[in-house]
Amino acid sequence: LDLQVLQRTFLLSIILFIVVTSTLQSMIEITDPILLALGASRNRSPWKHFRGVSMCLFLLLFPCFMAYKIAHLFHLDFWLLILVSSCMLTSLQVMGTLFIYTLFMVELVQEAPLERMDEIIYWVKAVSRVLEFLVALSVVGYGSWESLFGEWSWLGASVIIIHSYFNVWLRAQAGWRSFLLRRHAAQSLSALPRATASHLRDHDDICAICFQ
Repeated sequence: LDLQVLQRTFLLSIILFIVVTSTLQSMIEITDPILLALGASRNRSPWKHFRGVSMCLFLLLFPCFMAYKIAHLFHLDFWLLILVSSCMLTSLQVMGTLFIYTLFMVELVQEAPLERMDEIIYWVKAVSRVLEFLVALSVVGYGSWESLFGEWSWLGASVIIIHSYFNVWLRAQAGWRSFLLRRHAAQSLSALPRATASHLRDHDDICAICFQ
């Protein structure tokens, strides 16, 4: 009877961790655009900024605490590693969001805008996506190693295949597509001639987009 109670407690704990990690992922998906919109819109309401930043700090620290508890309380296997990786992905996403928000705030307090701001934001997002990809790839590698040299099962193999497709293959495709689009845009911009003082004077200092 005690063994059954222990098994039920273990299963309930795992289910609770799964629900919490899914909730945290949903929370960061909601918080991310709100906080970045606050920074980009130059909204000076302290209460709105405090709520957004405090939520991000919670989403940064609590997944780390959860990952520590999972690794400390349970024997880490492939299934629990998926939960830990989900916590790590949430923290990585929050770190990228906070970094971009900080850039917006720095630009707000400065008199002149930051040079190459778009490029900095792009590379911050790129580094964040690469780290997320490496975490997902590590999970697949560990799961494959455990299946080959440990206990193999059809269920475990199915999870590895699904995880590889959605979290590795699709991420790699999206990242490569984004890189190609960015490179094409950079090449198109570099092909445009730089405006001289006479050009600006002739067109009343109108940018190319507004001129068209």
